[in-house]
Amino acid sequence: MNQSRRASLQQWLKIIAVVVLFCVPFFPSYQDRSRTPSLEEIYWVGQTYYYQLTVVQPDWKHPDWDLIPAWENQQLGRCVIGLGLQLNGLSVTNLTWLGAYYHVIYKGWGEGHERDWRQAVIDRMPPADREMVENQDRFEYNVANVAAGRMVMLFFGSLSVLLVFFLVTFYAGEVVAFFAALLFALHPAVVTAYTYLGVDILAIAFSLLTVLHYEWIRRCVWRRFRRPGLCRAVICTTGGLSLAFAVGSKLNATVVGFLGVALCLIYAVAWLRRASGNFRDSCGAMLMLLFVSLLVFVVSNPLNFPHPVSALWKQYATVQRVMEIQEQVLPGALTTWGERFSTMATIVAFHPLGFVLMVGAFLFEVFASWRAGKMPSVIALWWLLAVMVVGAWLPFPRPPHLVPVIAPSVILAGCAVGRLVQTGRSGMALREKLS
Repeated sequence: MNQSRRASLQQWLKIIAVVVLFCVPFFPSYQDRSRTPSLEEIYWVGQTYYYQLTVVQPDWKHPDWDLIPAWENQQLGRCVIGLGLQLNGLSVTNLTWLGAYYHVIYKGWGEGHERDWRQAVIDRMPPADREMVENQDRFEYNVANVAAGRMVMLFFGSLSVLLVFFLVTFYAGEVVAFFAALLFALHPAVVTAYTYLGVDILAIAFSLLTVLHYEWIRRCVWRRFRRPGLCRAVICTTGGLSLAFAVGSKLNATVVGFLGVALCLIYAVAWLRRASGNFRDSCGAMLMLLFVSLLVFVVSNPLNFPHPVSALWKQYATVQRVMEIQEQVLPGALTTWGERFSTMATIVAFHPLGFVLMVGAFLFEVFASWRAGKMPSVIALWWLLAVMVVGAWLPFPRPPHLVPVIAPSVILAGCAVGRLVQTGRSGMALREKLS
């Protein structure tokens, strides 16, 4: 009876912990609820116009698809924000928001074609709105659009915290997982990501969900179910959707795409070397997941038709060109590898010494896996790829840019603490036996 009560108490404590973690992001969001919309938030509300053209009033041949805002950001992230607005009875049906944004930043954006491409957005605004923007430097906007967009970010921030909690429980106890998730929720860069309207928190939420699917595939969880084939198909499909939405929110989420490819290659090599059914099944599942993600990513964007390869390259080239111009006209650009990695260490771990401890946690995880005769954990590989890719790309010391590194760092730290606790308990048990 006592054991039953103890198990029931533990279950209730776990439920309470999950509820608390889900609610943590609401507190900083509530404190900043009345702030004036930033220029970036105006831009992202404006981007939902392309959700309108894609889903609400489908017009995949509209001339506004030729404008620069259609090319400089990914499709699925703005569709998530647009869906959030639609669920609140709101919509953006013209280019007013985007035109106001480009009017503000117009003078700093290159010459010739670069400037003409942005002027074209202003020219296609409704005449009354364009006159107000150009002559009075203002426009009439509904603040409810921004508030609804922020609520979307808040939801995905809470979802991200829960996913960190569940991922840490694969490697450590629930107490450690609770504090790791709490640390993630309160990290200043993460707080900025889920309290401001943007796509950084969308990308990391879907990235975490993708890594959760990677863990299920590594453990072949479908074998625990009565219909393993159906379960595996569901995991591959939902995992592929998660990866597509991660990369379709922001390109730096390709880190989890690279992670999926790396895991697939590792499983293939292990299968060929050991002829293991587990590795064969995991390799096949990863291939299916990656195929689904690529298919969804390509098909979801009207820009990719009828020539998807050239369209994907143009989207990538446009983003790179935007970043090049930003580095020329905006202060604080990071131009060397040393600056990027130093900034990353300071923002992610608050101090370079803290980042050194993270490197130690990574080495500890790899050594423990090697000693046990296993492949490195999914989290360790994710952390390594995130540090390399984001460290090589980081254009500005903007905290939300580092969220793709912060998430695996927090989980990796939880894994290291969990292993230390397990090692300590094993040592105490051994001493008790010897005594």
